[in-house]
Amino acid sequence: MTHFFNQILEFYTWQGVALSAIVIILFFVQIYYYGIAYYRIYRFKLMRHRDKICENPPISVIVTVRGEDEQFLTQELPALLHQQYNHYEIVVVYIGNDVEYYDELQNIRNNYSYMRLTKMSGSGRIYITTKQALNVGIKSAQYDSLLFTTTGAMPRSEHWIEFMAKGFERGEVVLGSAVPQFEQSNLRTFIMRMVEFHRLRNAMSRAVVDKLYYAPRGNYGFSRRLYNSTRGYNHLGIDIGDNDLYLQDIVTPETTAVVMSPHSVIAEERPDKWGEWLEYVRYYGATRKSYPLSVRSFISRERGSRVLFLLTAIIAIALLPLELKLGAAALIALRYMVVVWSSHRTARKLGERGVALKYWIYDLLGPFMEWIISSNESHNTPKLWR
Repeated sequence: MTHFFNQILEFYTWQGVALSAIVIILFFVQIYYYGIAYYRIYRFKLMRHRDKICENPPISVIVTVRGEDEQFLTQELPALLHQQYNHYEIVVVYIGNDVEYYDELQNIRNNYSYMRLTKMSGSGRIYITTKQALNVGIKSAQYDSLLFTTTGAMPRSEHWIEFMAKGFERGEVVLGSAVPQFEQSNLRTFIMRMVEFHRLRNAMSRAVVDKLYYAPRGNYGFSRRLYNSTRGYNHLGIDIGDNDLYLQDIVTPETTAVVMSPHSVIAEERPDKWGEWLEYVRYYGATRKSYPLSVRSFISRERGSRVLFLLTAIIAIALLPLELKLGAAALIALRYMVVVWSSHRTARKLGERGVALKYWIYDLLGPFMEWIISSNESHNTPKLWR
């Protein structure tokens, strides 16, 4: 055995063997992510992982409206009010001073007995934060299962609440999928979609093994019991973090319920312009630096191993003997087949479409995109609690 190994070293040199070993190790790291960690999303079924703790819980859907948002008034609120579920309410917290807009909200409220409306006014130097508004919404809600969404978010189905309620039947922290929606469909917006898809995939792959650290802003919920047990939101110095830092504070392995169905997906509106989208992801990604080390390591290992695998494999193809060149090329091809197969299936489960054919673009550009996003902070520092 030793003689055989010495022959290999003599023929391929230490450098060649070491490079080949690195390529193989990085290949298996990538296979772990795409073939195991991410593929758990496709295989996950809530009913297999959680027993029922209640039946058809009444749901309070809480949404804050900052300013005069006409799209919320004409499209998003009607979609919420016409959900097919027997026992729910919509709690709207309006932050603003426009009398006519508030009157329109009141007129709608008068026609729907299951809509609640609260007004908060800020003026001068007083800034009303999202967490303050959510506190008011939670206190106004009459039910103990609290589901949160945002303006700019639209349920893809009239059964959205019904399916999210299935999460509350089996857990106290519930999250569903959300996909970004752009007005235009081009290469730029495809890359933007894939960046957000990959971030959501990282989060969902942890959530399905009871290690939740993030939920989409427009599609998550928790019980009033958990909220009361923490005396409200944490990280009060920033106006974000209610859907990740706070959830990390209240979640336990026994409380998480992940709902993945075409009926439970929310479409979240995004800006088409590159600069505006970058500002959006940077602003709401400002909490990532406060995530636990295990979460940050899980995210960065995939990105780092992807870059290193492609670089070392290309070097191997350029420098090593023919048989090792062919081996490196085969590993590149095999990895990509696994990546596309896994990404197609998980994307379909999370509500994304049209991923497979163009995925190679994001596969190559993804790490560079993440570097661009992290290279600058948001120009809008998350607002202070005042």
